[in-house]
Amino acid sequence: MNYKMLKWNSSINALIFLLLGLLLLIFPIESISIGGYLIASILMLGGIGYLIRIYKERASLTNRDIIYIILSIVAIGVSISIFVNPTWIIRVINILVGLILLISGLINLNNILKFRKNRTTSWWIYISLIGIIVLLGILIIVNPLWLAKVITRLAGVALIIDTLITMLLTKKVSKYLMIEEKTE
Repeated sequence: MNYKMLKWNSSINALIFLLLGLLLLIFPIESISIGGYLIASILMLGGIGYLIRIYKERASLTNRDIIYIILSIVAIGVSISIFVNPTWIIRVINILVGLILLISGLINLNNILKFRKNRTTSWWIYISLIGIIVLLGILIIVNPLWLAKVITRLAGVALIIDTLITMLLTKKVSKYLMIEEKTE
């Protein structure tokens, strides 16, 4: 691959990743919504496509076909729910994560209080860490989109950093290829 082609391909990819990273960083909820719409579209098309196929080949339905019909109807229902509110699935998943953190933190708190009775000196470190976990669990339950925003923004920052690294590396590699081409 010559250095001009490398620069061109890397520049196009870097521009796409930079724009995507900026969108995720600046508009996290809107980006999640767009992702939800894409997932909903795929679910809807898959569900409808399978139902159409079953309808055309309805000579004999097997138990497997009936299961797929049910799954197709569920997929269509979920896709409609996502179209109506694209962030609902993120909310549900994050509330479950928050509940897991809260319950696990409370169980660990109970265990560390038993541990403290043994006069261990480091018990307060564990209680501090458990407190942070419990608070994060409560925060996620109360505001489930907070976690989604944070993760989406971190993904945006990662894409921007990746773009910068790619551009710097492309500059070095294309310079090397240019020198190598001239010596041939």
